[in-house]
This record gives sequence, C-alpha cells and structure tokens, in this order.
Amino acid sequence: MMQENKIMMVEIATVISYRNGLATVQCSAKSACGGCAAKESCGTKSLSALAGEKFAPKFELKVSEQLAVGEQIRIGLAEQTLLRSVFWIYVMPLLVLILSAVGFSQLFANELLVVLAMCICTGGTFIGIKKMMSQIRESEFTPVFLGRI
Repeated sequence: MMQENKIMMVEIATVISYRNGLATVQCSAKSACGGCAAKESCGTKSLSALAGEKFAPKFELKVSEQLAVGEQIRIGLAEQTLLRSVFWIYVMPLLVLILSAVGFSQLFANELLVVLAMCICTGGTFIGIKKMMSQIRESEFTPVFLGRI
C-alpha cells in the first residue's frame, strides 16, 4: 500500500515480531566505509572498525498482511518528513547559535557573557523543538509498510 504522490525513502527491514497487525521490524545497519579507493589508508575506516556493529533502528508499524518472523519487507518514509525533521533538529539550532553569537557579541564586550547567552539560547531552542516534536502525531514519523520482498 504505497502512498500516492509522495516521494518515499525505501529501506529493507527484517521482521522481528508480528502480532495482530503490528510488526516490529529492524533495518540493517549500513556502513559506507570500505567502499572507496582509499579504504586501505583511511583512518575513518580504522576508527569505525573499533566501534563494532553499527546501530540498527527498530520500528513498530501497522501491517495489513500476515508476516513471519525473519521475513524481509520494504518500508518507506516520506522524504518530506525526513527533510522537515533534519531542518528542525539540525538547522534551527545552528541558525540560533550563529545569530545569537552575532547578536550577543554586539551587546556584550565580555566574551564569557556572549558564550553563556549563546548556550542559553541554543539550549532553549533544543527544549522548544523537543516540546514541538512531542505534540506532532507520531504517525507522521512512522515508516509505512510497502510490501514483501
């Protein structure tokens, strides 16, 4: 049941559990390291190898079909949702940090006061965004079932 008129980011997931139309799925972790020509001399690859297995996200989603544990399925997330989340979580705090640095450096001659005011403004931004995100329906950020593989 692909949603029409929406650009979707599609991912492969494995069913971990299924009960009464609700499936818990886990996406496989991906690593871009080791795929380029510099893989033998890359320090990033060496450091990421120390971290072990990458984080693999789990989701609960409503499914219209009976699924078996271990089955591979396709899930999708509207690209617009992802872009909106990135904007609020990364861009807004960065913008507030830059604007508060410029603004408070004009108000205060003491750099310690400027840094303190910047931290307060940026921290307040994170708190405000968290409050705003908690009021948005969770279904907007939940992937949808697109079908079996």
